[in-house]
Amino acid sequence: MADTLFQPLVLGGGALRLKHRVVLAPLTRTRASEADMAPQSMCAEYYQQRASEGGLLISEATNISMESCGYHRAPGIWSEAQVSAWRCVTDKVHDKGGYIFCQLWHIGRVSHPSWSQHPLLAAAKASGAPMPSVSASEVAMPGKTYNVYPEGSKGPNAAPRALETAELPRLVADYRHAARCAMRAGFDGVEVHAAHGYLLDQFLRTGTNHRTDRYGGSVENRSRLLLEVVAAVLEEVGVGRVAVRLSPTQPGAFDFFGAGDENHMDADGCNVTYRYVVEQLNAKPLAYLLLTEPRWTGGRQDNDAEKDPGFNMPITNSSTYRKIYKGVLMAAGGFVPSTAAEAVAAGGCCDLVAFGRWFLANPDLPKRIQAGAPLNHYRRATFYTHEEEGYVDYPDLAGSVGQAGKYALIDASALVAPKAKL
Repeated sequence: MADTLFQPLVLGGGALRLKHRVVLAPLTRTRASEADMAPQSMCAEYYQQRASEGGLLISEATNISMESCGYHRAPGIWSEAQVSAWRCVTDKVHDKGGYIFCQLWHIGRVSHPSWSQHPLLAAAKASGAPMPSVSASEVAMPGKTYNVYPEGSKGPNAAPRALETAELPRLVADYRHAARCAMRAGFDGVEVHAAHGYLLDQFLRTGTNHRTDRYGGSVENRSRLLLEVVAAVLEEVGVGRVAVRLSPTQPGAFDFFGAGDENHMDADGCNVTYRYVVEQLNAKPLAYLLLTEPRWTGGRQDNDAEKDPGFNMPITNSSTYRKIYKGVLMAAGGFVPSTAAEAVAAGGCCDLVAFGRWFLANPDLPKRIQAGAPLNHYRRATFYTHEEEGYVDYPDLAGSVGQAGKYALIDASALVAPKAKL
C-alpha cells in the first residue's frame, strides 16, 4: 500500500514534478534570529536534512510584515536580510533536488500590542508603520497568551484593532511584497496561510468578523480579502506557483484560538463558507490546495504516540471537499504512513499528504516509509525551543545526520488502525 505514496505527480501544469507524495508540512519551529527574524544556519541544515530528490517541503509559517509578527523567533520574509538568509535555505534544498514553498503568514489578533516594543518594530513604528495586533473586528481571543513581548511574559489577550476598509489594499500589497521576496529568495512557490484562526481565517469566520462593510456579513464578503490576496500573489508569482491552506470548521471540533464560527453546514457536510471559498479557488491556477483535518482531540493527547486518538480520527475535510475541488488536493493532520498511503490510493481523498510531527522527527521520512522502517519518536518539549536539540539532531537511517540512538523508535505499522472515511 505504501507504494501509492511513491507515484510521481505534476503540480501547477508542469511547474513542479514530484517523485513522491510525502510532503513536509509547514511547522513553526521558532529557531529564527531574535534580532532580525531571519532564519539561522541551523534552519538551513534542518531543511536540507529533510529535502529529497523530487520531494516538496513547505516552510514554517513566515511573517509577511512587521504587523503580522507575534511569535517569538518566527521568521519573516519582507526584508533584505531575511531574503538573503532564506536563500541559504532554498539553495540547500535545491542542492538535493528538492522543492520548497514559502508559507505566507499574518497572525492577526493572535499577536499582542506589546510586540511594537521589539527593537525591529519599534524603529519602524516611529515612522508610522502598521503594528500588531489587528483583525477583521475588535474581538479579543479568550484567556491569556504567551505571545507577549518580551519572551517569557504572559498576559491577558488584548482586543485587536479592526482594520479599516481603506487599509485592506495595503494589506494585499504586503502579501504581494512578501511573495516577491520569497521568489527572490529562491523559493519554488508560496502558500497563502488562510487557516487555523489566523488573519485571513479571522475574516472568513463569523465569530471574528463582525464587519458591516464589503468585507463582512455575507459569505461572499467575508471571503473577499482572501480571494484578493490570492489574485495578487498569483499575479506576482505566476501560474502553478501559488497554493492556499484552509482549515474548514466542523461542529464539535477543536476551535483554533477560539475563533468561533456559526458552522452553517450544507447537505454534503460542507461548511457553507469554506465551500464557497473552495469553489472560487477552482478558478485559480493553483499548485495545490492544502486542507487541515479537524482536531477532535485538541491535538495534545500524544504523550504515547501508539495510543494517541488524534492519529485515529475520521478523514472529514479531505473526503468532503475532494468532491468540490478540481485541482491537486493535499491533506494534513493526524496521518501516519498507513493512513497516508490509503488516502492517496486510487479513489482516495487526496493527492498528497503533509506530515508534521513524524517529518520533524524523521529527516528521511520518505525513505523510512518506503522501506517500512521504524520511526523516531518526536519530543513535543523541543518543538518550540530555540536550540539545535530537537531540531537537527534527529538521526536518519544511514546515520549521516543527527545523533544515532538518542530517540526511541516506533514500529509505524502498529501505530493505529486505518482511518475511517465519512
